[in-house]
Amino acid sequence: MFEGMVAGARRVGIPAPAGLAATGQRLRERRAPHDPLRIEAQWDGQRVTAPAILDFDSRTPDTRQLAGCTVGEALARLPVLCAAAPRAQTIVAMAAFVAAGAEGAARGEARDEERTVAAETAQEHLSRLMLDWPVLFGHEPRRERFAVLHHGLAQIGGGRAAYELGGDLLDLVAVELLGGFFRATREPTALREFVERARQGGTIGEALADLIEIGTSTSEHEGVPLLPSLSAQAWGETLGGLPSPQFCRTPSLHGQAHETGVLARHAGSMLVRILLTKGHRIAARLFARVIDLADCASRLRHPLADDMPALLDAAPLGDRAGLAWVETAGGLVLHAVRLDDERIAEYSIIGPTQWNFHPEGPFMTEGSGWSAASIEAARLRFAALVLSLDPGRDFEIVLKPVEG
Repeated sequence: MFEGMVAGARRVGIPAPAGLAATGQRLRERRAPHDPLRIEAQWDGQRVTAPAILDFDSRTPDTRQLAGCTVGEALARLPVLCAAAPRAQTIVAMAAFVAAGAEGAARGEARDEERTVAAETAQEHLSRLMLDWPVLFGHEPRRERFAVLHHGLAQIGGGRAAYELGGDLLDLVAVELLGGFFRATREPTALREFVERARQGGTIGEALADLIEIGTSTSEHEGVPLLPSLSAQAWGETLGGLPSPQFCRTPSLHGQAHETGVLARHAGSMLVRILLTKGHRIAARLFARVIDLADCASRLRHPLADDMPALLDAAPLGDRAGLAWVETAGGLVLHAVRLDDERIAEYSIIGPTQWNFHPEGPFMTEGSGWSAASIEAARLRFAALVLSLDPGRDFEIVLKPVEG
């Protein structure tokens, strides 16, 4: 069934399984200090048309301010420059500096790096799953439960505490979030059965069922291709050096826009595949986020397990240059640096938002051309699309009726 969740559930003794209101509503990313991403589309009475990101260039971190910095100065500035996943961004930056041969740069223990990234990713997933998705569909958010788990992840260390917190997260997934799927003896064979199982799983299951009942989003063959997993060395060979500022704004692989994130990581999981083949790509992303949360829990308990893909990789990128990537809640984050006399000559960052909100990416591909019964229904569907692609910061949606 969904492999990572099965393995994690067995580790804590759970039986293995046999799921808007006013214009301009803001769904908040609770830590990001940046201004919200402003998104606009038009409603012609039947369909949503012409989606656009009004502050498109604000999606890309301005790394020019890092030029001339030492490694220490750059590491101090990065958490502000990269508001999403600041711990992972610091770790991947250090990995890029080490790959570039920066004097005095040193990475932490690999197990500690993985636990830190997994804990931060789990925090982001919990924020979406326990707060944002339920609220979007009018369900009560799990604020107290979220606060306890979020605090524990913020204080995460190693050893027994990480192991036990990972078990708490696996229990949350198997009992509270997707209990209807774990209690069943076989996989659902029809979409109606999928919805019924989802509604047995608490608020996120209810939201998943509501999302499916909105209707299909895009067929499996109409979606933007999913970003494959490449080694840092392979990325270096593909890029041929540090990526240009233009490439950082609108990245591509083999000349084509791709989608990164939880769907790219878990598209092969059986229940995610069911949703994709039935045209429910937005719901597939939500389900994949729950699976990814279970993977984070397993990494807290057993970091660097042989059956889990790497979260972080780094490689030299020519003379005095290095590249590293890390997988975050939103998707792949890539850092590349070139040094000159122990100071930064060039620095590049490509984040998930640049991929998923690319002019030819999944947001633009799926953001228009579908019909809805009312402007309220269209707004809900549009907000669900944006939330499923997770821009990593606050966002505002304005849906304007076409005049005349």
